Amino acid sequence: MEHLFYITPEIKPFSQSGGIGDVAGELPWALQERGLRVTVVTPLYGTINRAPEACKLSGTYLVPFQGRLERVESFAAEVSGVAIRFLRNETYFENGYSVPYVHSDAIPFYDDALRFSFLSRACLPLIRDLEPDAVQANDWGLGPLLGWMAQQCLPQKRILTVHNLAYQGTIGEEVIRGWDVAGLLEDERFGPLLRDPRPEWRSLNLLRLGLETAHAVNTVSPTYCREITRPPEPERFFPGGQGLEETTSRLLNAGRLTGILNGCRYNGKPSFDGLKRTLERKAATKSRLSRAFPQPENLLLGFVGRAVEQKFRLLTEPLRGRSVLEHILDMEGVNLAVLATGLPEYERFLSGLAERRNLFLQLAFDPGQAEAISLGSDVFLMPSLFEPCGLTQMRSMSLATPPLVRWTGGLADTVLPHDREGGTGFGFDGPSREALLENLLAAVREAVRLYFEAPQAFLDLQSNAYWQRFTWSAAAKEYLSLYQT
Repeated sequence: MEHLFYITPEIKPFSQSGGIGDVAGELPWALQERGLRVTVVTPLYGTINRAPEACKLSGTYLVPFQGRLERVESFAAEVSGVAIRFLRNETYFENGYSVPYVHSDAIPFYDDALRFSFLSRACLPLIRDLEPDAVQANDWGLGPLLGWMAQQCLPQKRILTVHNLAYQGTIGEEVIRGWDVAGLLEDERFGPLLRDPRPEWRSLNLLRLGLETAHAVNTVSPTYCREITRPPEPERFFPGGQGLEETTSRLLNAGRLTGILNGCRYNGKPSFDGLKRTLERKAATKSRLSRAFPQPENLLLGFVGRAVEQKFRLLTEPLRGRSVLEHILDMEGVNLAVLATGLPEYERFLSGLAERRNLFLQLAFDPGQAEAISLGSDVFLMPSLFEPCGLTQMRSMSLATPPLVRWTGGLADTVLPHDREGGTGFGFDGPSREALLENLLAAVREAVRLYFEAPQAFLDLQSNAYWQRFTWSAAAKEYLSLYQT
């Protein structure tokens, strides 16, 4: 295979919204360094997408969609050796649609299902004209692309990368009656593959369509790959396959589903001098952060992230009359720095604890403060319900900050238990709700114990974390093996 089309709804630094943008902004370059020719295809969104200055109009074409002809302008650019095609369309990528995701309130996925179906349709002429050897699509929004490629018998290999199975693009059959993508329902081969496997929902599932019509599917970590093939266990906050476990387990058994761990872009290679400088910066930053606390010598826990269910719910769960976070704040020897924005209910929960003297709280996004907390904390708190891969724990480790994580998804693949040789962090899980929450608290207590009672062991843990590197070069090697299968 010589030429890959890498199609993504977002890409940093031009239109990043989440983790897909991180991956799209780094993986194609690592693939090209290993000898593969890559063309990235992505929308040119209205105001937030700033294409490179060297971007030039390479062509204009018309796409039949929803009963009308939509004008698409294709702009070509080259960024550090990788070709990028930006697709401009006034109807679906500008005006009220000038951001990567709209998140419709009245009908979930309504606007984005329509927009990304158009993106899928707009990519078909490029695929025919440029004739890549393979097409790699990212997440549910490009399920229609793989479905139409299969329906039209295009010869390219079809690869789907699942960044988060929680987003499936489910939308009622009645809602999209008359849409172009609904035409696949009339095809006896593809109609069943487009329907959500829960018949009572009477919905289409665009992610399922992509899963079923891809030649190969990968998730962004090996453990997450296995987790999505299992049934949900709500009683212990385990989402499993979230309704698609029959499909994913079938793909796994057929050898069509695999997990490839994401990489991370680091600021230089690790070294002994780098470790020394990092620990010095760490001590100075912790000292500055700890001025806010009556007992600055305490262990400093740091949380930086979105206050949403996936990242934050476990901290709000009640246990023995108080929330988990209150139990943590009640522990002797603990200070906590939180930088978070997100759902109103979680922000209100945090605001209700703002008077705690061992809590520093900032409900606003601040890149400088985020870096300071990641660097200055003794332990980085990341108790996710699930984590397809996660980059935050990789970055915290490079700053000699051991993470405290749930043993799930990419967290289990990147963090080694502190009590094993070469350990890099702390972790927890549990067979029931109560056991899970108690084990979370036990992990915090163990971090406090190690910090105060075994300072050399804690320093070794920080050092081990610093030396960990998860590179895009290693990930690219695995992707190239996947493409050749």
